[in-house]
Amino acid sequence: MNINLILIFAATLLGATVVHAQNYYKIESDVVDETTLNEGLDLMAQEYSQQIVTYKTFERVKAQDSIIENISIVVLNEEDDERVYRVFDFLGEKLPGYIFFDDGGISVSNTDFLGKYTVLGLYKDPGQMRNSHIRSMNDLTETGRYNAVALIAKNGAKAITRKANFPILNECIAWYIENLSIPESPKFLVLDEKGKLRYIFQEFPHKKSTDQPIDSKIIEIFDILK
Repeated sequence: MNINLILIFAATLLGATVVHAQNYYKIESDVVDETTLNEGLDLMAQEYSQQIVTYKTFERVKAQDSIIENISIVVLNEEDDERVYRVFDFLGEKLPGYIFFDDGGISVSNTDFLGKYTVLGLYKDPGQMRNSHIRSMNDLTETGRYNAVALIAKNGAKAITRKANFPILNECIAWYIENLSIPESPKFLVLDEKGKLRYIFQEFPHKKSTDQPIDSKIIEIFDILK
């Protein structure tokens, strides 16, 4: 399944001043109104004929009476299965529950992470989990203000697990297939104290990340992870 994530550059999109009771869309550093967004999508659709040009929201923030949606522009081949993006459907909602056992035989549930913001790493296989991910997620949990957990669809290596001070749960493939579909590349979800999805890091945060959070709480998590 070949999915290309493409951002619209500011060359065709002019910034807009936020006013009351409207929807705005953040693309890189620009905030545009719905009309401007649609014009940009139409221009991209002309370039990518026979493909589907759309956008996915990974953050929604209220500013005064207006809503600002932090989005990524996506181009899909007609044969691509859009279910790969099912995780986006849970923005502002609770993810499906899970119960797995870690390598020590201890039961770990999504309810164990309520009460704090939690970063949930979604991996297809253990080879996608980098040492830098583990170090940064360790730093996050060591603040005492946040939780972290990783779900790997396939069986993982115990050597990876031993480096983490947060749960890394293997063989989660059935949960993925039933609820989200398996991501080809890792995704990192931010859940709030009630377990609701607030943000999606589409790649692990780093200093050159193009997707920048809007909400101050998410920015704090971003800064710790990068």
